[in-house]
Amino acid sequence: MTLALTNALVILCTGADPIPGGTVVLDGERIAYAGPAAGAPPAARTVDCTGRTIMPGLVDAHVHFMYHEVSDNWSIEVTKPVEEAMLDATLNAALLLRRGVTSCREVGTRGMISIVLRDAIAAGRIPGPRTRASKQIISVWGGLGDFHPTHVFKREQYLPALTEIITGPWEARNAVRQHVKDGADWIKCEASGTGFNPLCPADRDTMSFEELKAIVDEATEKNRPVACHAESKGSIIKAARAGVRTIEHAVYLDDESLEAVLEAGCAICPTLGLYSAFAWEGADTGMPPAVVANHQATNARHVASIKQAHDAGVTIIAGSDAGLSAFPQPGVHREVCTYVERVGMSAHDALLTATRNASRVIGLGDEVGTLEAGKLADLLILRESPLDRIRALAEEESVVAVLQGGKVVAGAL
Repeated sequence: MTLALTNALVILCTGADPIPGGTVVLDGERIAYAGPAAGAPPAARTVDCTGRTIMPGLVDAHVHFMYHEVSDNWSIEVTKPVEEAMLDATLNAALLLRRGVTSCREVGTRGMISIVLRDAIAAGRIPGPRTRASKQIISVWGGLGDFHPTHVFKREQYLPALTEIITGPWEARNAVRQHVKDGADWIKCEASGTGFNPLCPADRDTMSFEELKAIVDEATEKNRPVACHAESKGSIIKAARAGVRTIEHAVYLDDESLEAVLEAGCAICPTLGLYSAFAWEGADTGMPPAVVANHQATNARHVASIKQAHDAGVTIIAGSDAGLSAFPQPGVHREVCTYVERVGMSAHDALLTATRNASRVIGLGDEVGTLEAGKLADLLILRESPLDRIRALAEEESVVAVLQGGKVVAGAL
């Protein structure tokens, strides 16, 4: 049955201007038309959306489904059994969908959680965003994923951890092979520390270029893109030159590393909202003082880095990294707001980071991310326009309805 949603402000997220009084026509699971009312084809049913805004469902390019009330390294892995992490992941997937996140990229999990969850969502067994999944984060000793003091774990991996620790290019290649065998859509690795790990600060390079290049080369042979956690200047340069598809965070971007990013054509996923929340809300939500201090020391630099990248024409994709006590799930809405409020993007450009840009980069651009005929009918209908007030995007009460593949999955028409 065809359905016409009429008299709405339609934000196509193609880069074209929004359409006041526009119409979106659905034919089953796909969009049949999106544009001015005068050009709309007839439909079997019509819903008057006067005063509402219709835009594509959101795409979160940096999700960890299992993150729930995480406050430190221990609460990611040690204090929860993997069974509880799977339960958290399942509940978070449903929460993201209810809030309008209809697609996502999962960039780090314990065991096979994201793979199993992706397949269950695709089969219609549980609700959640359509997912591009990775497995563990490939890391090195003394790196991002070496979370705990040496006297506790002594360079020994425990299963299932959030990271898989490798030494040397051949172990790096073997890790990629295993991830591809297990069904990963993306390979996630790291090349720097982070303010969240007091044992490995954000300005420290970790993985060698040889290891990083081996990951990318093996992944490329297997037709898999690579996402790389890279906060330090050196790690950004290494990641770009190695050929990763996306750089996560990019805290210490400067002229030299920006040149490497532009030459490589990779996208940046800042997760700036999370890092800002660590800095300015973390102390009130139980984050360790060292983590708060680390992020307060780097936050202004991070904002400046993302502004520099955006102004230079780098593709920015919105990712939340949410689920921590200072930044609960879902977080991509707040991430988009941060781009307007702190980076200085226009509201329209900010919305593109969580729709068109993100869908193209994570590999779903042919199906979702814009309102165009033939694409899947993933829609977010809001009570007011985020172009007028960007914070409307982040307010749960603003959501009128969420559609995924033409079906109402939250709210009502």
